[in-house]
This record gives sequence, structure tokens and C-alpha cells, in this order.
Amino acid sequence: MNRWMVVPLTLAVVVVAWGDEQRAVGVWRLLQPPRFRTLQGTVQVSVFAERRGDRVWTMEIWADEQRSRTQVTLPHPEGSRQIITITTTDAVWILLPFAKRAIRRTGITLPSWRDLWGFRSDKLDLAQRNYTLRILKRESVAGLPCLVLELIPKFRGNPIRRLWVHPPTRLPLQLERYSPDGKLEIRVAFTDIKINQPLPLLIFDTSLPSDWQQVDAPVRRSPLPLANAEAVLGFPLLMPAWVPPGYVLDGAFVIQDRRWKVAHILYTDGISVISVFEHPAPSREQRFGPPKRRHGGEAPPPPAMRMFPQQWLRREIGQLQVVLVAETTREWLERMADSLQDRVATER
Repeated sequence: MNRWMVVPLTLAVVVVAWGDEQRAVGVWRLLQPPRFRTLQGTVQVSVFAERRGDRVWTMEIWADEQRSRTQVTLPHPEGSRQIITITTTDAVWILLPFAKRAIRRTGITLPSWRDLWGFRSDKLDLAQRNYTLRILKRESVAGLPCLVLELIPKFRGNPIRRLWVHPPTRLPLQLERYSPDGKLEIRVAFTDIKINQPLPLLIFDTSLPSDWQQVDAPVRRSPLPLANAEAVLGFPLLMPAWVPPGYVLDGAFVIQDRRWKVAHILYTDGISVISVFEHPAPSREQRFGPPKRRHGGEAPPPPAMRMFPQQWLRREIGQLQVVLVAETTREWLERMADSLQDRVATER
């Protein structure tokens, strides 16, 4: 090859590579937090569970992001349940019209309705090390154009996700979560949606009728310094000796009210999250009877986890009750719990 052609060819290769890198960065930006003012629509949740059977349910959502207000209507055997949350500078208000109750919670923030999509969006640098992101196709959801993205984990044991993202707002209008072996586990999708349009006038009405009960429920969630965790908690903190590949410690927190304290340890790989909760195991006198057992001795999952299924594992380790929650394989949670058990046995 003519040596004078080497420089132009090299430059061409560099430009193409740089262009591919920029396009990849642009795709990852679609996973950044959404940007919109108001939202209203209907979400259909389809749960594909082998043991308990498939379930489909819907909920109505209204959101005013500028005023930090959200209203959802959830299904219930006795009729739909309307829940309104309003975040102020010093508290979170939870209005429950069906119970004629207004709960004022201080010292803690509630999960956003956007958390139902089940993935992080604030640690994309870490996510890029642990996932491959690719565009599959273009497709409409609830009449709006979307890019279909696939998040493929580099470590088997994490779920595979497909997202239908509306590029102008970065809103995920549909999500599908697959097990590591490719089985569809859950689909969350808007069946109709309006973005940045005026909300109904009576949405987020905060005037409380005279027959409502107002309840103050202070709960404080604060960072937990690991160096003196036992002094803060009143019980020794257990840290797992093993965590799944790609996961890093994301923080430790203490959640407390006037009566109890719970340690909450978070791990993330940039997309998925593993939560470890620890608190002293209740004594026999404190128990309200044995938990109900199903499926070969396993306690049934809490209602919220039946609506948005995750893996969860509960064990009594030493003097603590430990609960692990994640969307990973159960084998990973069991290995983390085993590492806690081994640490207690070693310290003894």
C-alpha cells in the first residue's frame, strides 16, 4: 500500500470508531431520568408466574413533576384504592380517601412511581461496565413512537430487560423483564398516556374533610457510618462476605422511628439493586404467631412483591433477622445469605 494512503485510512478508522462511541453514549443517555411536566395514563402490569399462575392488573396514574404530586388508583378486592402523595420541603403527605386518612411522614422520601420500572438511572458509568445496550427496533406504545432498547447483563444471574423509551421525554412507556434463561417474567406498559397536558381540576385536591383522621408518622432514614454502625444501631451489623460479580456497595442506611431501627444495605451494578435489611430477630413473646407457610415451607411474599415480583429471602442469622430483596437469581441471594451465616460462625 502506498505509504501516503496510511494516514488518511488511519484517520478514517479513528473517525468511524469515534462516531460509534458517540452513538453508544447517545443511546445510554436515553436511560437518564425522564424529563416532563405532567403525565396521566393507564398502566397494565402482566406477571408471568409459573407456580402461582399469570396475573394481569391495571392502575391509573397522574403525576405533576413540577409540584411533586402523584396520584395512583390501584385494584383491590373491595374496590379500587386511590392514593395521593404530595412531597413538600419537610414532609411527604399520603392521602387515603378510601380510609378517610391523611398520613404525614417526616424524615423519609417515598419511592417514586417511576421506580416501578425497576432499574437505576443515576449510575450509568457503572452500568456500562456491566451491561451491553443495543437498539432493537422502533415501535409505538400507546400511540407514541419509541425506541426498543435491550439491556443484556455481562454476568449471568441478572435479568435481561427490554425498554420502550419515548426519546423526546426519555419516559419508558413499556418494560419487559426476562429471567437469565430468557423467560418473560413481567411486562409493565402504558395502554394510554397523555404527556404535558393539563390535569383534571380535582386531581391532587388537598382539602381534608372534617371527618378525616390526620396521622403523624415520623420515620428517619439517614446514612449509616460503617465504622461505628453497632453504636448507632444498637446491634452488630452483618456485611456479606460475597456479593455477585459487578455489584458494588452503594450505601448503608438506618431506618428508624420511635420504636425500632432497621439497617438497610444497598448494592448495585448500575442497573439492578440488591437490598439487605437487618434488624434484631423478634423474641417468642413478640411474635404474633408463626408465619403462614406455602410452597414447601416458604413464607408467602409480601403483597407488593406479588404485584411487582422480585426474589426475596428471609433468614434468622445469629441474633438478627435478615431479608434480601432483588431481581437477580435466588441462587445469588442464597449465596449472599450463606456468606453472612459463615461470617457469624467464624466470629464465634
